[in-house]
Amino acid sequence: KRILERVACLPMGTPPPEAEAAAPPDSETAAATNRQRTEAVTSQAPCSGCHENLNPPGFAFEQYDAMGARREQDNGQPIDASGTVTLGEEVLSFQDGVDLVHQLAESPRVADCYVQHWVRYATGALVAWDEPALMALQQRFREDDDVRELLVALVTSDLFRHRRVGG
Repeated sequence: KRILERVACLPMGTPPPEAEAAAPPDSETAAATNRQRTEAVTSQAPCSGCHENLNPPGFAFEQYDAMGARREQDNGQPIDASGTVTLGEEVLSFQDGVDLVHQLAESPRVADCYVQHWVRYATGALVAWDEPALMALQQRFREDDDVRELLVALVTSDLFRHRRVGG
């Protein structure tokens, strides 16, 4: 969920109250992998609508245990860290977490999200995704990929120089 919300600026909403209780517990003695147990719980309605996009980024990192050590098996079975995730108009298909991270680094959606975070931080305002001034900053950053230039453009923009009432 964090990757989709914080890295790609995709709002995921709040899970239903009973969701946490339905999650499969971590176990080294289960007959199935964590991925298999999670898919079994989240593949049916009402979970499937959100989890079809929530699960893949998490599965990308299944090759790492809770302490971050690399592993090749989960409960005696090979780990499948591949998947596909949709970021707005982009579809990323990956083999593992490293592949996913490389694709995220090249994603226009992620670059736009990065700019939006800077704008929110610098202005203290929640700026709408379709705000023309934000979109102009995003376009410029996608073209030059220069954080220093982004910050100069941001602090000289009307978004920064003119605080909006209620913003």
